[in-house]
Formats: sequence, C-alpha cells, structure tokens
Amino acid sequence: IWRGPNVNCTDSSGYTALHHAALNGHKDIVLKLLQYEASTNVADNKGYFPIHLAAWKGDVEIVKILIHHGPSHSRVNEQNNENETALHCAAQYGHSEVVAVLLEELTDPTIRNSKLETPLDLAALYGRLRVVKMIIGAHPNLMSCNTRKHTPLHLAARNGHKAVVQVLLEAGMDVSCQTEKGSALHEAALFGKVDVVRVLLETGIDANIKDSLGRTVLDILKEHPSQKSLQIATLL
Repeated sequence: IWRGPNVNCTDSSGYTALHHAALNGHKDIVLKLLQYEASTNVADNKGYFPIHLAAWKGDVEIVKILIHHGPSHSRVNEQNNENETALHCAAQYGHSEVVAVLLEELTDPTIRNSKLETPLDLAALYGRLRVVKMIIGAHPNLMSCNTRKHTPLHLAARNGHKAVVQVLLEAGMDVSCQTEKGSALHEAALFGKVDVVRVLLETGIDANIKDSLGRTVLDILKEHPSQKSLQIATLL
C-alpha cells in the first residue's frame, strides 16, 4: 500500500479499498488502510460513504473506527444520492447497536431521505421495535405530525406492526394525526391489518374521520371487498 492518494483509488462502482473492507467486515484491513491515510469521506457512484456500508451491515466496531480513527473522521451526517445518512441505513435494518453509536455521535435524526422518510419512519415501516424505542427516547419531537406525506404511526399501521404502533401511541403519538391518505386507521384498514385496527380503536380514535378524498374507513372497506374488510367492518 502506498501512502497518500493511491490508497483512495476507486473501482468501476466508485468503491475505494476502504469501502470494500467496511462492507465485508474486515476490521484489521480498515485500520491498516486508515493508517495509510485512506479517506473516510470518499463517496461511491451512488453516494455511499464507507460508514453507510458499515451501518447497513450492522458492524458497530467498524462504524466506531471510521468515526474516530484515521486522518479524516467520518462525517456522520453525510448523505448518499437518496439523501440517506448512515442512521437511515442502520435503522431500516434494525441494527440497534449502530443506531446507539450514531445517536451518541450526534447524527441528526431529523434528516429526511428523498422519499421524505426519517430514520424513525424507516424503523417503523420495517417493524424495528428496538430501534423505534431508541430513537423516540432520544428525540421524542420526531413524533410530531408535521408532514402530509406520512408519520411513523401510519407506516407501522400500514405494515401491521402492532407492537410498534403500541409503542408510538404509549410515547404520545397523536392517533388522530392525518396525512393525505387519512388517519392510521385508514391505512390499517386498507391493508387489512386487523390487529392494528383493534389497537387503534381501543384508543378511541374517531372511525368517521375522512381522508383527503372525503372517505371514511368504512367507505374504503366497501371499495376493497374481502374477508378481512368484512372482519374490520364489524369492529367499527
């Protein structure tokens, strides 16, 4: 290995040797490359930095090394071409240890990707319960209803993540919050998530709330007749 610029040469994907080592969990090689002045702040063709790849794999040791060792320290809020930080990558795949480190290193959890999703949104969408608890514990302000696109509650309800829905509600998420698609009850009903519908109804949510097209939950169920629609309709 030559010290200096050559250690940062890239392949056809824009990967440096450090990208490959970080992605494949080769801690000793990561340390050696950093010793020879490999940069942690070179992005590949899709905008991924080595820290994104280590976070995506859930490799907490390499994430720590990239942040604290070498001639250049990883900037934890760097975004890829989809505007995602390393925290988005770790949250989506439920890598709670990496999430903990990134939050300690003051990664900004309010950054939204190109789909306007925060790391909390992704954790809720994919049912990463432990990560959801960690992020709302550190940043309860992320549960505010300030977007017409979606909320963590809507995303969890849509995918049937009952435990996540319960945690969000217990933490103070507004059950009546509405997006352009209506309430979380609209989402759960549309996608046939009976257990989530029950949880939402137990909170006393108004089942007659209308979405942006003026439809109640019952209207949506009538538009999508199925066994689950009938089951949900009997609960309303």
